[in-house]
Parts: sequence; C-alpha cells; structure tokens
Amino acid sequence: MNKKYLIKEKREERREKRQLFFVLCSLFFVFFANVSTAQQIKVAIDTASILIGEELKLTLSVEVDTIDLVVFPEAKSLGLLEVIASYKIDTLRNKSKYILNKEYGLTQFDSGHYTIPQQKIIINSKIFITDSLLVEVRDVVVDTSKQKLFDIKPVIEIDKPSEEFPMWIAYVVIGLLLLGILLYFLFFRKTKAEREEENKLAPFEEAIQHLAQLDSKGLLAANEYKKYYSELTDVLKKYLDEKVYDNALESTSDELIEQLELLRDSGKLPISKEAIAELNVVLKTSDLVKFAKSQPDEGTARVDRNTIEKMLHETKQAIPEPTEEDLLLNEQYRIAQERKKKRKKFIYASVTGVALIILTVIGLGVKYGFSELKDEVFGHPTKELLEGKWIRSAYGDPAIVVTTPKVLKRVSNEQLEAMNTQSFGYGSMTGNFALVLNTTQIPETAQDALSQMNSDSENEEEEQKIDLEQVNEMTLQRLAQQGATDLIVKQEEYSGNGLSGMKAFGSLNIKNPVTGGVQATNYEIITFQQGNALQQIIVFYQKDDNYAAKIVKKVMDSAELKKTEE
Repeated sequence: MNKKYLIKEKREERREKRQLFFVLCSLFFVFFANVSTAQQIKVAIDTASILIGEELKLTLSVEVDTIDLVVFPEAKSLGLLEVIASYKIDTLRNKSKYILNKEYGLTQFDSGHYTIPQQKIIINSKIFITDSLLVEVRDVVVDTSKQKLFDIKPVIEIDKPSEEFPMWIAYVVIGLLLLGILLYFLFFRKTKAEREEENKLAPFEEAIQHLAQLDSKGLLAANEYKKYYSELTDVLKKYLDEKVYDNALESTSDELIEQLELLRDSGKLPISKEAIAELNVVLKTSDLVKFAKSQPDEGTARVDRNTIEKMLHETKQAIPEPTEEDLLLNEQYRIAQERKKKRKKFIYASVTGVALIILTVIGLGVKYGFSELKDEVFGHPTKELLEGKWIRSAYGDPAIVVTTPKVLKRVSNEQLEAMNTQSFGYGSMTGNFALVLNTTQIPETAQDALSQMNSDSENEEEEQKIDLEQVNEMTLQRLAQQGATDLIVKQEEYSGNGLSGMKAFGSLNIKNPVTGGVQATNYEIITFQQGNALQQIIVFYQKDDNYAAKIVKKVMDSAELKKTEE
C-alpha cells in the first residue's frame, strides 16, 4: 500500500516538473521573440536641430525575412512637421534577410521644439511602433551690422496689361466669315431659278407632263371647264412660244392660227392644214368656254385634249433639227451668258467685300484708334520694344540699376577713357529710341579744387557738391557738336524712386544720315551725383511717338542708384 502511494507521489512530482519546464520554455521563447522583434525596427534622424525651412531626414529601418510583407506609413505631415518628400525604399541584403530603409523629408517654418510622433509599421499584418523623437527648429540669425536694412519701396503705377487675346483679330475673323458667307451665296449657292433651270425638262416632255397633270386634277368631273380649257390651251401656247415663235403666249386664238398658217406656207413649219383646222376648232371652243360661259360635254373636252396632244407631236416632228452651226451658236450664247452672270456676281462680291472691309476698319479704328490699329496690324519698332521682354541689370561702378527693353552694350572710345567715363547704350540719336547710361569718376585734382572752393561752407556734406545744372549744359553742348540744332532746353530738379538730381529735357533737330532729312527728336537728361561719381541717364525718342514716351517713363521709374559701400 505504502509502495503504491510512493510510486504515485513520484509520478505527481515528475508531472509538476514537466509542467514547470514547459512554462519556463514558453516564457523564454516569448522573451526572446520580443527581443528579436524589438531589434527588427530602427528609427533615426540625420540631425536634431534645423533652421526654419531646412529639410530634416527621418529614416525608418526594418530587418525582415525575404518573404515578409512590410507597409511603411504615408502621410502629409508627421505631427506638426510637414512631409515635403517621401523617398523610395532602399533595399539591402543581409545574408538571408532584407534591410528596408524608408526616408522622409520633413520641415517646419516656425521656430520651436517639435516631436516626431511614434510611427506604425505593419509587418505581415502585425503592427509595430517606433520611438518618438525630439527636433529643434531654429530661427535664421541676421547680423544687422553686416546686412543693411532698406526702407519699403513706395507703390508705383504700372501700365494696364494688354489683353491676352487682341480683340481686333476676332473682329477681322468675323469680317472674313461674313465675307466668306457672302461669296458662298453669290458664287457657289445656286438660286431657285438656277436650280429650276437645271431640273427643267425639254419643252416637248414638259408639255406632255403638264397634260398628264391636267388629267389627274379631275377638273372635268368638277365641272370646272373654264379652268380646264385655260390650262389646256396654255400647254400648247407655251410649247409654241419656246419652239416656234416668241409671242405665242400673248397671241389671241386668231393671231395664233394666222401665224401657224404663215409659217406653214413659208415652209418653216411643215404641218398639215387639217392639224391647223382641228386646232382652230379647239381654240374657238376654248374662247366660248372662257368668255361666253359655254359648257361642252365631257366627251368633247377629252377629244379637244387629244387634239392638243396630236398637235404637239406633229409640231415636234415638223420642227427641223438644229444644225451644228446652230448648236455652236447656242453654246457660245450660253457660255457668254454664264460669263456675264459670273462677272456680275464678282462685281457685287467685290463691292460688298470692300465695303465690309472698310466698315470693319472704321469700327476698329473708332474703338481702338486708327493709329493703334495701324501699328497693331503693320507693327511699330517702339511698340515691339514696349511689349517685349524687359531686362533689369546694373551698369557702371557705382552702378545704375535700371530695367530696359534691350541689354545695353558698353561704349568705348578715347574720349570716354580720357574723361574716365563708363558708358552703356542702345540705339542712336537718329533712330526711333536711344538710351545711354554714363558713370564718370571725378578726378582727385577736381575733388581737391572743389574742396578748396567750398572750404568756407558750414555743412561739410555739401563741400564737394557739383553743379548738376552746369553738367547738363555741358552735355547739351556735346550734343550740339554732334550735329544737334534748334535745341529747346528746360531744366528742373528731379526726384523719384529715391533719387534726386537735375533733369534737362526738351527737343532738338538732327539730320538723319539715312534719309537725309531733318528729324525732330525729344530728349531727357537726368544727372545724379553719388560720392565722387557723376551718373547720367540720357534718352532720345522721336516726337509724337507715344510708345517711346511710355518706354522712357518705364525706364525712369525703374532706375535706382546702387549705393557705394562706405
């Protein structure tokens, strides 16, 4: 009994030990599985501190088996950081495993401390969480002792932008469409009369067709004998009018019979006397029905109808076939008539087209102005400059910064070098538009002389000021030496866009070397002094050229003097 009890007790102990072993093994595997999973995912950033707007790269790295499915997060923002780029996954092989690296470009435009929140990565339908990271976004430090501060520029007026699509083109297209419709109706579209003429049957076939239509109307059954006989005799008269003689439709019954007998006797229409006599009976009956209200029986009416048809056949056989000469004359006549019609249509179309064009031009001229319309259609040199692409650049040292329709080219000669002048220009004084920028360094000897002349001045800042009005006069004298005559000069102080100086403006005459004639030209000269340098903006443009005047205003409004560093 005791032996059995001991055996049973040992079995219980072995069972408990086995259970404990299984529990420890399970805990061991769970622990190492978690450690292994924790080592699969890594998160890193290339820097923990960035400037405002600078890119920060976040890298998520996962080590998995080759058959594992990995899904990285995709979002427009991570916390308060904006995702500006999501780069492609970089795959590396590590023995039997893959290392997947996913990079994100992040940024922020406000300074402060930000947290990149935990990210979810899905591996084979299981979700794994990364660590969160702290990032600092710093302001850009500006050294005001080195970086100069400037006032806010004033508001400047700009020209109203031109229409994206010139409306005059639309008006011209509409005018051309109307002209095309007109030409179609005059030349290509056939009138009702022309269509009827093309579809018209020969006179004999047309007469037989009218007789058949008369039979189908049922006028005899309706006792409308007057209408029946009127249409019956008109069928014959119309045929005779077209094929025998011209006045058959206007002839009375007696006149018609008389004319047919004359034609038979002359041999021009060889028909029998019996046919003429039978026709005479029918015409007499028709006159009685129409004018005396006589009403024959239906049988008589049908006999008269057959008589008319018989007369048509006999007349057709009696009319001689046209000779080749007749056919040729008829064809020539037809061609001449067609040419006459076409010429008439062409005249109508030409007159209408010219009138339409004139009206279109007048309408566009009234709306936009005739001068503008001419320039828009045929072009204008300064208009093309005004509406072309402008370039902003700096010229000389110290520089004049200005926006111009064309890049200014450096001008170099012995006289300018002797004056220590840097000159840049476009165009010529005798052209449509010219622009010159000059920067002249004042020699040290002249500076000393100015200092001595102004040594008694109380304000030291004004000791070396140059008389800018006198400089403008010297510039005008040089223009006179170059051939300018009849100079009209006005001078005034100039200030604009932060600049101040003297402005000389007016007009002059100069001989054009190409045409040989005298050309009236406007000019503007603006002179500034900046330290020990004189700077000038000189423009020339033809009188009454509104486009050039707009160019000058645009150039002057854009001009700035680049300050010399102290």
